[in-house]
Amino acid sequence: MFAIDFGARSIKVVKLHKISDGYELDNYGVTLSPEGAIANGEILNTVAVADTLIKLLKDSGIRDNKAIIAITGQKVIIREIVLPLMEKEELMAGVMWEAPKYVPYDLNKSIIDAEKVDEFVEKDGNKMMRVLLVAAPKSIIQPYMKVLKKAKIVPKIVDVVSSANIRAFENHLSIKKEEEKEGTIIDIIISIGASSTILSLVEKGNLKFTRNILIGGNDITKAINKSLNISFNEAEKLKRETKIVLGPKAEEEKNNESGKIIVEILNQITKEVRKSLSYYKTQSQRVKYNKIIFSGGCVNIKGIEKYLSEQFEIPIIIGDPLEKVKINERLFDIEGIKKLKDTLATVIGLAMREG
Repeated sequence: MFAIDFGARSIKVVKLHKISDGYELDNYGVTLSPEGAIANGEILNTVAVADTLIKLLKDSGIRDNKAIIAITGQKVIIREIVLPLMEKEELMAGVMWEAPKYVPYDLNKSIIDAEKVDEFVEKDGNKMMRVLLVAAPKSIIQPYMKVLKKAKIVPKIVDVVSSANIRAFENHLSIKKEEEKEGTIIDIIISIGASSTILSLVEKGNLKFTRNILIGGNDITKAINKSLNISFNEAEKLKRETKIVLGPKAEEEKNNESGKIIVEILNQITKEVRKSLSYYKTQSQRVKYNKIIFSGGCVNIKGIEKYLSEQFEIPIIIGDPLEKVKINERLFDIEGIKKLKDTLATVIGLAMREG
């Protein structure tokens, strides 16, 4: 499948096809997003984004006219709800009946979708099902449609970023059924992008909870830019060159202003993540947080893995979305792709979705 990821910092396109033991890369492309054109999951300048996408597709040689895209942002509602077990044909009617409890805006001006996650039987014998509800205002989705129309692309599927990330990191996720002994096993995916951080809680491959935190890598860059009075590009370069120093050695780094700024912003992100983890634990019984899968452009900040490990005291791994993807070294610069892999999770996860 062919997929497009519209990120605040970059636009990514990937085309994969399924093979016996995973997927194979057909083509890909990455380019910087127009400045200020995409933020917090919203396309703010459709003309600039469409022109950039058209050039990216031309440069990468991708001619597909049907694509999978993803939406995200604080206005996108993703909730697991419980309904009586019903036939597929009845599902949307049941979801629309329940939706007003969870969707804080006009349903008539929204796009609503739902997917059955699993079935279970209550103690009294009632057959029930868990359903993933997704809702978004049409005002969020319409700019994406305008961009695709100008690029002469038909949206085959509109997915959500959290689901794409789960697909991309499937090999890292727990599938053990250990509830009786240790409680519900939950894996945590933290993706720190340019304009936001997406937190996803996953149980046996199913999305249980997600939150979009409006703090990301650009906030670090802007803080360095303002504090040190240097350009945004210089601040971005300094961010990537600075190493986070923890423990006793941190005292020796008092003059490392950029390091202190990075930690200040990361502390804001981890504080919000901890709030969500605590909230989910209070809502669910016997939860055990198993591991953190870390992804996004901020993976490249030196020392961030150790920082997160100390903050959460949960095992942490850097997610590798290329683990299940075969790359022909005669056609592609494998080392070049590997340097980009931390930003490719969403687009690869989208391209792994079968229509």
